[in-house]
Amino acid sequence: MTVNLTNFNGLSLEENVKNNFKQANMETVLAHVLQTRYNAVTLAQKFSADPDQAAAAALLHDISRLFPVDEYLEMARIFDLEILPEEEQNPDLLHQKLSRVIAVETFDITDKQVLNAIACHTTLKAGATTLDKIVFLADKLAWKPKDTPAFMPLVRKQLDKSLDDAAYCYLFNSLEDNKAHKVVHPWARAALEELSRHNIAC
Repeated sequence: MTVNLTNFNGLSLEENVKNNFKQANMETVLAHVLQTRYNAVTLAQKFSADPDQAAAAALLHDISRLFPVDEYLEMARIFDLEILPEEEQNPDLLHQKLSRVIAVETFDITDKQVLNAIACHTTLKAGATTLDKIVFLADKLAWKPKDTPAFMPLVRKQLDKSLDDAAYCYLFNSLEDNKAHKVVHPWARAALEELSRHNIAC
C-alpha cells in the first residue's frame, strides 16, 4: 500500500482527518468531507439524531480515498472483507467498507452505529438506521455542482418530508439513471425495495 495513515495523538478527529488529507495533497476530497460533516450535523439536528455521531461518520466516510482505487481489491482481501461480484467489477464501490475498517484500525472508532453508517454511505442498505440515512444523504448533498445529478433538487425537496422520502427519491432516480450502466450495488437495490413498501412517491 502506498499511503501511510497517521493518528495524530492529542488532536481531535476532525483535525486528524484534515491533516491526513492535507499531507496527501487531497484538498478537494477534504472539502467534500467537511461539507458532508456540515450536512450530516444539520440533518442530525433536524431529525433528532446525535450530531456527534453524525459528525464522526461524515468525517471518516471517505477516509479510504487516501488510497488509490486500484488498491481497493487488494486491501479488501487483506482485511478479509466480503467482496460482492459488483464490487469486483467496480472496486470503487468497496471504499465504503474500507473506510469502516480504517475508522477502526487507525482511528479507534468503536461506535457500531457510526461504523455502520460509514460502511453504507454510498449505497445505503435495507434496514438502514436514521444515522445511516443521514450520512448517505449528507454525502450526496456535498457533491460539487458539476457532479450533482439533475434530480437532486427533488431530493432536497423531499427532505422537507422525511429522510425516507429523500432517500427513496435519490435511490429511485439514481437507479433509473444507472440502467445504462454495468454495475448497481445490491445494497442499493435492497434499500430501494424496502423503502418502496412505504408508498413513497417522488
